[in-house]
Amino acid sequence: MDEIDYELLLQMAVTIGDAARITDIPIRKLRYWEDKGYIDSVEEKTNTTRRFDYYMIKKIILMKELLEDGYTVEAASNKAEARLSTLRHVFDEHSRK
Repeated sequence: MDEIDYELLLQMAVTIGDAARITDIPIRKLRYWEDKGYIDSVEEKTNTTRRFDYYMIKKIILMKELLEDGYTVEAASNKAEARLSTLRHVFDEHSRK
């Protein structure tokens, strides 16, 4: 079984523009979702550029699919968070090491 490089995944983060291109969600909508607390960005220590990590990109993509299925943004965020809770737990455990 291949080892997962959690350190690498934790370091991977893309700008809001790249996140918009990857997820096909407009920057304005990503900013709105962040302002409302549905998604979170990580700030780089050297500046204040919004960046989205691997986990958050997965959440945005899942939210988009749920929205297409008729969920509200809040419900999509909650359902995506519940589905990704195991992934979040693993990331949190490895970030403490």
